[in-house]
Amino acid sequence: MRIGIVVETDRCRRWLLHLSELLKTSQSEEVVYQLIKPSPLVSRELQTALQFEERVLGTDPFSGMSGLDPSELPQTSGKDTDLAFDLTASGSGSSGSKTFEVRYNGACGEEALFSALMTKGTPLIEVIDRQAGTVAACGTASLEAARGLGGAMDAVFSRVAVLIKKVVEGSHAHGTPMKAEVLQAVTQKQVLIRMLRETAVTLIRSVYRAFFYTSHWRVGWRFTDGEGVAGTRDLSGKPWQVLKSPHDTFFADPFPIETDGRHYLFFEALPHETQKGVISMLEITKDGPVGEASTVLEEPWHLSYPFVFERDGEFWMIPESSSNNEVVLYRAARFPGQWERHTVLLSGVEAADATIIEHEGRFWMFAVTRNAVGGYSDCLSLYYADDLFGPWQAHQKNPVLVDDRAARPAGRFFLHAGELWRPVQDCRNSYGAALAFARVDELSPTTFQQSVHETLTPGPLWPGRKLHTLNKAGGLEVIDGCTYHPKSELAAKMKAFFDR
Repeated sequence: MRIGIVVETDRCRRWLLHLSELLKTSQSEEVVYQLIKPSPLVSRELQTALQFEERVLGTDPFSGMSGLDPSELPQTSGKDTDLAFDLTASGSGSSGSKTFEVRYNGACGEEALFSALMTKGTPLIEVIDRQAGTVAACGTASLEAARGLGGAMDAVFSRVAVLIKKVVEGSHAHGTPMKAEVLQAVTQKQVLIRMLRETAVTLIRSVYRAFFYTSHWRVGWRFTDGEGVAGTRDLSGKPWQVLKSPHDTFFADPFPIETDGRHYLFFEALPHETQKGVISMLEITKDGPVGEASTVLEEPWHLSYPFVFERDGEFWMIPESSSNNEVVLYRAARFPGQWERHTVLLSGVEAADATIIEHEGRFWMFAVTRNAVGGYSDCLSLYYADDLFGPWQAHQKNPVLVDDRAARPAGRFFLHAGELWRPVQDCRNSYGAALAFARVDELSPTTFQQSVHETLTPGPLWPGRKLHTLNKAGGLEVIDGCTYHPKSELAAKMKAFFDR
């Protein structure tokens, strides 16, 4: 298969090389580029914004938004392509028997993406079948790892590449395209305001980091009857108790488990100095924690999200270890404090927050995946197996979802009114900002559909900045969230006093 990419000569950027490499792993035999004259030219406003960020933020010269010499792209020799993807604003280029165009909130071209990010936030990406007038693939990109406007555009383009690959592989969505919004030309005044704001934010963050720990997470727990949050879809009920952590360490990703009437809580513990997570554990009763938290699993790489479960009388754990590009199953040699590496379920894949459910005779693994570029929370991939130990097969349509507000797992699956539900992270405003409930409507080796319902955010019942995990075992229910935490231990104690 010969794939053609249509792009303006002044918009040749490094992300196109990533697109080429991604397509070469699919069904395409050759990827070629049709370069056309720019129409319109890259705006002075976009150029100004990118040049400013390069000076202030120190943009990586090898980022996806860096300029690329057109000679580095293999160009079409005049031979028709089997599929063509038009990335231009004018839609004037096409050398393929079947052509698709990429839209951002209904408009085409890099300037449309620039306008959307400046005025509307993260846009809806659509790959449109031009002949049929229908959506072939769509999604929204996570901007959690993006720095500035250039980083945001790079993150979006990385997911454009993923969606184009899905179309090439025949994984088509169907639907009516979003009605095009009026494309607002970005003004120099808007760029100036953004530049001033980014400068101020950069300074404020520098000051903040001098006095506060960044991303300080804390765990909330309570004993409750019934379904808890999964049933009420809010944080009401008995007050949440905060699990006390060492001053210079945060606790996150809580997973409880009940056995013989006792409740044990596993969670990520991350010392701010090392920035490397380990898995810790303690027992909790209705009177509170028993003793101090102890480390039960540590590796040379970062660990978090200790998905722990019991099966056939044994205890198992799958901690997040995406930095080591594998998903590993650990077995409790002596529960709850001794764990041993048992089976590598997936290798060579950057998969985070693996969550397993046994459903209709199969084991299913849900995880967010990433190929070293873009955000960490927008691509949901599924794997299935007949046995817990594998072999595990990738879903035919991976990633089955590209959505920054409904892809990343946020805890165990649960049944409600006979339906299968999964807590998911809503990362549209930032990583782990909110928690939503997604009902699994279709699940098979060839299909997947979910529908997102209520979304929960921090508030009076759970003060703080974020909310991104929900789990329950027996009567013990747990959540977590982010809070402001001074580096000064005295200041932290004063803050805790006034927070009461």
